[in-house]
Amino acid sequence: MGLTTILRGFKVPVAVLDRFFEANGLIPTYGYPPTYDPVFLPGDDKAFATQDPHSAFLRTKLADNTHNQNTLFFIPNREGTAMSTHAYVSYAYVMVFCQRQIDVAGELPDKPPPGFAELRSEILGFATEGEEGLLQVAGMQPAGGGQDPASMLFIVVTDERGYPWKGPFLRKSDRCCDQCPEEFDSWISLREHRKEVHGVIGKETARPDDL
Repeated sequence: MGLTTILRGFKVPVAVLDRFFEANGLIPTYGYPPTYDPVFLPGDDKAFATQDPHSAFLRTKLADNTHNQNTLFFIPNREGTAMSTHAYVSYAYVMVFCQRQIDVAGELPDKPPPGFAELRSEILGFATEGEEGLLQVAGMQPAGGGQDPASMLFIVVTDERGYPWKGPFLRKSDRCCDQCPEEFDSWISLREHRKEVHGVIGKETARPDDL
C-alpha cells in the first residue's frame, strides 16, 4: 500500500538534509522514507513511538521551540524506480487514504509558522560545492513570482508506507462518533464502536467516504 500526501513546505536534496541531521546527532535517512504508523516487534504488544525522531527534531528548531504537530518530513518513493534524490519538509499536510475533501485554506494555509523559513535556510546551508544541480531542479524554487519558497504546495507519493490510522494524523472528525460524544484514537476503533454500540452495519472492508 502506498501513502499519498498533499503538503505545504519546501523541497530539499536528501544529501543536504542528511548532512543537517547528522550534524545534529541524528542518523541519516540514506533516502529511506520515514514510517509514521506504530511499529511492532514480533511477539511484542507495545509499539514504538509513532512520530519519527527526525520530524520530532525538526519541530524543536522552530521559533520559540514551537512543537508544531504538522511539521513532518517526507521522502517520495515509487516501487521499481531509483531512490529519490529529494525530500520534503512540511508545516501542514493532508494524508489521503482513498478519497478526501480538502479545505485548502484551513488545512494547507500558505503562511508558514514562525521559524519555518529560517529552518529552510539553515538546512540548505549544508549544501556543498558540486550540488548546484540538485538545488535547481523543479520544486526547489517557486514557479510563480511572489510565492514564499518555504510554503510551496506539493503532492508526494510514498510506496511501501501505509496510511497511519491513528492520531495525530487523523482529523478530529475522523475519530469522533456521529451518533454519540465518544472520541477514539483511530478510525478502525471508531468503526468497531459504531458497529457494536450503535448497530451500524457495513462491510468490514467498507471504503471511507472522506479519508
